[in-house]
Amino acid sequence: MAVISTPVPGYSGPGVAGVVFEDGHAETTDPAAIAYARRHGYTVEDDAPPKQAGRSRSKGAKEG
Repeated sequence: MAVISTPVPGYSGPGVAGVVFEDGHAETTDPAAIAYARRHGYTVEDDAPPKQAGRSRSKGAKEG
């Protein structure tokens, strides 16, 4: 679960992806809403670290 805080203190009303803010804060598990908020300057407090794209092995690793 992530808590998203708006850049506008105290905002109450609809947000992106169906998220509803109350007194400047909303809770969601929607990864698209969380990603949007991060990209657009909202504060996001998440209990799980963001996923990072890329390889899980180092470049020099060989399968064997």
